[in-house]
Order: sequence, then structure tokens, then C-alpha cells
Amino acid sequence: MEKKVDSYYIVSHFAPTMSESGSLKNAREAQILNNFQDFLQELEVGTAEDEDALTVPDVMQWLTGQSHRHLLLSERETFTVTVHFDHTCVERMPNHTICYPVVSACTQTITFPTAHCLDYCDFKANMETAIKCGAGFHRI
Repeated sequence: MEKKVDSYYIVSHFAPTMSESGSLKNAREAQILNNFQDFLQELEVGTAEDEDALTVPDVMQWLTGQSHRHLLLSERETFTVTVHFDHTCVERMPNHTICYPVVSACTQTITFPTAHCLDYCDFKANMETAIKCGAGFHRI
């Protein structure tokens, strides 16, 4: 069995808390999830020419604190990454221009801001910054 984490492994264990189907909030949330999946797949097929290039295991490390698949079947079956969406950052901080996703590796939770980075290029840049600069136990 392949032990290296891949994009499917991460995405298939997502447990998103979605807004009401058909709402604008739900459409934004779905777009963010699609962007995240595209981001992971792009990392997966990327070239290793750049030593500092992100990898899918780097994303797994950022999300959960470990960069590999769970070794025990029981752990793989119960593993989930809870996904939340922050729709209120502009109301809380009216003059800001960007928010980054916030992760809690201990609870395996990610919260995506929904007011920023709706197109893929902006989303990708936002994710790269969040992962590279927020790999420690602090917020950026």
C-alpha cells in the first residue's frame, strides 16, 4: 500500500460545514473547496525543480501536524478534517484587505475566509503564504 499522502486522501477526509444549499454562502463555500482541491492536485503533479516548492505532504503537515497517511486502518477510517467557513471577517474588521485560512492541527480543523480569494490565482497565492508562513503554532 502506498504510504505517501496524496490529494485524494486529504479531500476524501474533509467534513465541511456547509451553508444552506442554493444560497450565495453555499456557492462561495463550494468554490473554495473546488479551489482547494485544484490547489492540491496542482501540487501533486508539479515538478520538483524548486527546492522550496510546496508538496501535498506539506499541506497535510500544516493541516494535521503529520505529513503521512495514517498507518492504522482504524485511524484512516476515523480521520476527518473539519472545514469551517468564515463569512463575517469584513464585518469584524472592515478595513482589512486579506485573511488567511486558520488551521488547528490538534483538532484537525481548517477555517477558510470567504470574502477573499475567490478566483483561483488569488486563492493559490493565499494558500501558499498561509502554509509557508503559518507552519508553526501561530497565526499569520
